[in-house]
Amino acid sequence: MAAPLLPSGQATTYAYFVLAMLTLLNLLNYIDRYIFSALVPYIKADAGYTDAQLGVIGSAFTWVYTLCSPLFGYFGDRYHRGRLIAIGIFVWSLATAGTGLARNLGQLLTARAAVGVGEANYATIAPSLLADYFPRARRGLAMSIFQTTIPVGAAAGFILGGYLGAPHALGWRYTLLLVGLPGVLAALTMAFVREPQRGIMDEPAPPTQGNSADKAPYPTWAGWLADCQQLLTNRDYVLTCLGYAAVTFALGALVFWAPEWMKTDKALSESQASLVLGICTVVGGTLGSITGGLLGDALNRRLRSLRGYFLVCAVSGGLACIPMFIAIVSKVPLVYQVCTFITVFLAYLGNGPANTLVVSLVAPNLRTTATGLLIVVIHVLGDGISLALVGRISTYLRTLAQVGQSPPDWLVAIATGCGLSPVTQTLSVALLLMPVALGAAGLVYGLGTFTPKTAAGSPAYTG
Repeated sequence: MAAPLLPSGQATTYAYFVLAMLTLLNLLNYIDRYIFSALVPYIKADAGYTDAQLGVIGSAFTWVYTLCSPLFGYFGDRYHRGRLIAIGIFVWSLATAGTGLARNLGQLLTARAAVGVGEANYATIAPSLLADYFPRARRGLAMSIFQTTIPVGAAAGFILGGYLGAPHALGWRYTLLLVGLPGVLAALTMAFVREPQRGIMDEPAPPTQGNSADKAPYPTWAGWLADCQQLLTNRDYVLTCLGYAAVTFALGALVFWAPEWMKTDKALSESQASLVLGICTVVGGTLGSITGGLLGDALNRRLRSLRGYFLVCAVSGGLACIPMFIAIVSKVPLVYQVCTFITVFLAYLGNGPANTLVVSLVAPNLRTTATGLLIVVIHVLGDGISLALVGRISTYLRTLAQVGQSPPDWLVAIATGCGLSPVTQTLSVALLLMPVALGAAGLVYGLGTFTPKTAAGSPAYTG
């Protein structure tokens, strides 16, 4: 059922209700996603998996999440988005609970991959629905509020996993059951959300793009490929995807490996590492997300173009590489903990603006497809590579040390030049890739500051 047409440029009370509901569900989404990272040390101790095997499990979630996103993007541009989202919540929640029942590596991998199916649905469709409830002048802040649940959910996942996952507490299996099952009930809330007309909140209102009923009743490959071709010829959209991919490469690996990294290389206990990371993500990430949204909206109005969002994203990535590097090489607890906090703050500063760019640079009837294609790019080029790569590098260095062999001279030179041991600080050496990726993100987003043609007051998708 389509909602009554909303006045263009005016967010209603119902719009804020939808924002609150999507934000709370996104919080649950990211708790279910990141609690697994906090449980990695306990799973490793219980089952004896290597870093390389755990990296593959992390990548399995990422790759399935990535491959499913374009499909949900296509459906999301054609059918009732609330009902599709409800299905996604149900699938990821049931799969999270199922992960706690896994008895071998194959079952664990399958369950985490199934979590990726449900979360791909939600992450692809929700931003498009939200964009049709808020005008462009407030869209950056709305997206940032929605995105604040990433650091808050990650922090909750770290803290819950660190404390509840311990053998003397619930254990990692019962912890996954505990956080997974509530989502099965929460899925019902989205099935009844009203479907707004696509693009109704753009100024001026675009030509009628239609709701789901106006679309072809069955998806076709030709239609999907035509949509993707249109998106890939949009230079600003492509730059946004590439910059986001570089940030995801760095932040995804950092978040996944941080509990184990702080335990093995920084000598913190599992609970201490989870607490430090929880504080860094919930405070630093939330402040970064809200600040980025407000700053992006203000610069967008001042510059009368989407260049303001690109500027925030460029500063976010360009500056974050510095504290990231210091956190990796420092041996002083206060220094590496503060630098981790600053890294998270700066990385999340561009989160809301980047998502706003994705939905503002394309036509309203392509927004879900654009989000789906974005997810493909950021995970194929981002954490789909970095999670397993960090694990493989760490395992490779540890294996060489066990058999009494030395790493390649160039790798030893890099590690020792940074004050790291390639024998005892294998994860730190592998994580040196992260500041490089953040610096690359700053450069790519910087190119976007020279290209946007979209002026405030003109349809965002004509640029």
